[in-house]
Amino acid sequence: MHRCYRMPEISICFLSFFLNFFWEVLQTFFYTMKDAPFHIMLYGWVHCTLGDVILTIVSFWLVGIISRDRRWLLNLSPLNFIGFIMIGLVATVISERVNVHFLKSWSYNQLMFIIPWLKVGLTPFLQWVMIPPAIILSVRHHLLPRRKEFSKEPRSLGKAYLP
Repeated sequence: MHRCYRMPEISICFLSFFLNFFWEVLQTFFYTMKDAPFHIMLYGWVHCTLGDVILTIVSFWLVGIISRDRRWLLNLSPLNFIGFIMIGLVATVISERVNVHFLKSWSYNQLMFIIPWLKVGLTPFLQWVMIPPAIILSVRHHLLPRRKEFSKEPRSLGKAYLP
């Protein structure tokens, strides 16, 4: 098997882009940009999707650093899984609060349900709760049968962390 296929980051990035782009398109109707010209919406979808991909991979790496195991998803523990979700969820809430309330980069329309105690829209909150866990479980399912191939490679996060 080619080395790129053994790197969980590659699969995570591709799957994250696909699923988050689909979500961004669907949740357009809860933002004020729903009436914007197509090229503006396309820019918004791609821009936000790339941010989602970066957040997903950074969350993956942070859990890897904390657990001292780059392939933590192969030996998935509840602590790592919940930690992954929480890192992204906190970052999502902060990003939404900053972009909606302070920078006013985007805004919700009247259809968006706001989580009162967070003052954040429900769809971005649900996005992180649903999509990244699905990505981790899917990539894990894809890589688990190839586990023996990974045993030849270092698992630590020292110099061998990078491919």
